[in-house]
Order: sequence, then C-alpha cells, then structure tokens
Amino acid sequence: MYKNGKKFTAIFLLVFLLVVSINFAAIAQDTSDVPFVNFASPRICSVPPTLKTQQAIADNGRNQVKMGDRIRVRVEELSTAATSATPQGSSFDPRQLVLYLNGYQLQDVHAEPISVMVQGENQKQILDNNWLAFRLERTDSSETAWNALLGGTIKPSINTIVGVGCPGKLAIPVSDPLSPPQLKIVLFSWRFWLCFLLVIAIVLIFIRYGRDSLRSPGIEGVYSRKEVIGGEEMLIPKEIGIKREKRQWQIARIFLGSKELNRNPFSLSISQLAFWTFLIFAAYLMIYGMTGDYTNVLTGQSLILLGINSVTAFGTSLIDGHGNEKNKKGSKRISQGFLNDILSDINGVNFQRFQTFIWTSAIGLFFVWEVIKNLAMPEFDDTLLTLQGISAATYLGLRGQEHHGMPTEPIGSTSPESFENQIIPEQDKPPESDLSSPPS
Repeated sequence: MYKNGKKFTAIFLLVFLLVVSINFAAIAQDTSDVPFVNFASPRICSVPPTLKTQQAIADNGRNQVKMGDRIRVRVEELSTAATSATPQGSSFDPRQLVLYLNGYQLQDVHAEPISVMVQGENQKQILDNNWLAFRLERTDSSETAWNALLGGTIKPSINTIVGVGCPGKLAIPVSDPLSPPQLKIVLFSWRFWLCFLLVIAIVLIFIRYGRDSLRSPGIEGVYSRKEVIGGEEMLIPKEIGIKREKRQWQIARIFLGSKELNRNPFSLSISQLAFWTFLIFAAYLMIYGMTGDYTNVLTGQSLILLGINSVTAFGTSLIDGHGNEKNKKGSKRISQGFLNDILSDINGVNFQRFQTFIWTSAIGLFFVWEVIKNLAMPEFDDTLLTLQGISAATYLGLRGQEHHGMPTEPIGSTSPESFENQIIPEQDKPPESDLSSPPS
C-alpha cells in the first residue's frame, strides 16, 4: 500500500500542477490585452440624449462569457458625443460610465473606450470608435448586485440584459427595445470543472491514504480496559494486534482500502481542524472556478476560525503528550467508528465533545449555505466567533480531565503475554490457626 500511496501522490501532484498551470495560463491570456484604465476626473456625469446601447459581445465575438472575461458594448453616437462639447463647455467622458446587468449597477466596473475593426460597406474593414470595454468582475461594492443577479442560488448560467449608464442613475436606453443586447454568463465553465475535479481528487486521496492522520496520537496497539480489582476500578493496559479484513463492497475496497481493526480512535480536535481546512479550501477553489477572482476570496473571519481550530488541535497535542514515547498517553480505547470516537472518551459520550460537535456542524452548514447563495465566504459575526472560541476553550479545559486509559509509566515489554499474564500481587494475610491440632 505504501508504494501505491507514493504512486498516487505523484499522480496527484502532476494533476495539481497541470490544473494550476492551465488556470494561470488562462489568467495571463485574459489580462494580457486589458486596456490601461484611466479613470475620468471626478465631475458630474451627464449622458447626451443621443446615446443608445446597441450590441454586447465577448472579446471572442460570442454571446457566452464567464465571470472575469472582458466584454464589449457598442453605443450609438459614442464617438461623436465624446468629441463634441456640451452646453456647459466640457466634453463627455465615456470613462465615467459603468456597467449595468438586468438593471443592476456594477459599481467600480468602469468603461474603457476602445476601437474595433468591423465590416463596412463593400466588405471593407473600417475602424469603429463606438465601443466600450468592461471586465465582468465582482468587487466589494458590486457584491450586492451580483447576489441579486444570482437570485440566491447557484445556476449553471444566467441570461442578462447589458446596459451602460452613469453611476447612481438609470441605464441609457437601448436602440431596439424588442431585441436588447444580451449576454449569457456561464458559471459552470471549464475553469469551474477543473477546480471541482481537483477538490474531488484531493478528498479521495486523503480518504484513501491520509485518514489515519485523524486518529489519536497515542501509542499504537496499546489500549486499556476497565477492571474491578479489590473493589477498586482500575485501568489495565492491554496490547492488541492490528487486524485487516476485506470490505464487503468493491467500491469501498477501491476508495477505502482494507478494513483495519483495533486501531486508535479518531481525534475530535484533529478532525475538526481537517474539516475546516478542507471546507475553506474547497470554497476557495469553487468561488474562483465560478467568478475568476482569486485575490478577494478569503475573509479575515475565515482565517480566525481556522486559527481557533489550529490552537485547539495544538492544545490537545500538548495535553496528550508528543514526541517521546514515555510522555505519550495511550489512546482511550479501540476505535468504535468515527462518530463514536469523536464524541466519547473511555467513559462514553461526554458533553464537552458533543457541544463542540454540534457547534462545528451548525457553523459549517451556515458556511456552506452562504458560499452557495452568495458565491463568497461569509463574514462571521464577532459573537459567533467568540462562541466558537468558548466552545474550543471548554473542550480543552475538560479534555485534561478525561481518562486517557494508560498509566504514566511506559510499558517495558511489547509482547502480548506481558499484558495478558500480568500477576496481581496478593495481599499479605496472617496465617490461619489450625483448630484441629492440640495446643503445644
């Protein structure tokens, strides 16, 4: 299995590098022809009444685009209005215009005038200066508009009517109201599917080869059982060899491997850290896959949440002991299944573990719902983060009071007989007098 693990890890690294290379190549291609945006000087935006939106296309000439792409919008009489003077004596500046989708203003998505070669009369190519370029990007100020466009749910694509206008005002009219300029924004593009396959590959490889890293870091193969000796409940060390058996279903054998019995139980703190790590990582890739934004995805609250769970896992490792076998405490018991392991110690289910589990599940569901609804990581309330910190502190404080199931001194012998055949010293008893023999 170790050789297969190295092989699969090498394949995963190659796939990962391939996906990253394709994505960054696409990013470089998309940004190579981005015009230099010179924002107009701040003054009152006034649109001449002769301007009308006529056509909207992608850079490749199609009507399908993905978020992060650049689009072109043709506005009638744009070049004439830009070169003529207004009654106030100042010329109209097209760079003041912003993009409108379905009537929603995308703030900070300003226009850039461009020239496009089009086919004119007699099949000749002529220069058309009535075009504006916009990039379909989501900023902090335009996030509300994008949430309204998405409608609160993830859709494979959305059809939008494209318009332009001054900030804070209505979009200018279209030249043909019966056939307005439209674009289809595809959310499930090739970029999304590449990120989706990468997340699935990482999860499957971890389940197949890395799930044992979630187990308690106790001494492998050494456990404890409760016995009553002399009227006192004691923890007796015992060594049990790890057994392997085939799983019943073929698909389980492929993705999970052979079933291993008598292993250490799963650790709640390590599992909690892995849960948030994979959740935030998957959300980051999914948001990037759909929006094309990879710089403004992570939030400070998400990093704080990940830090709380990292501190919890570190504190648990300090309580259990780390490094030297003499300082390590044994695991509580033999693994009884993931859910049972993270909720129980050697005495059974306890409340501090259950509290941590339910709050982690609740906040995790809220996290996933906000990502699906808004295509953005949620901004957690300070009270919610404080509650998560209190739950982690309660778990750490009571974690030290749990029975770990091993004496503080290490076991000298590693043979099974040394644990099974331990002799309990008998208590000294006074000799019983023999009443049948006559006194001397």
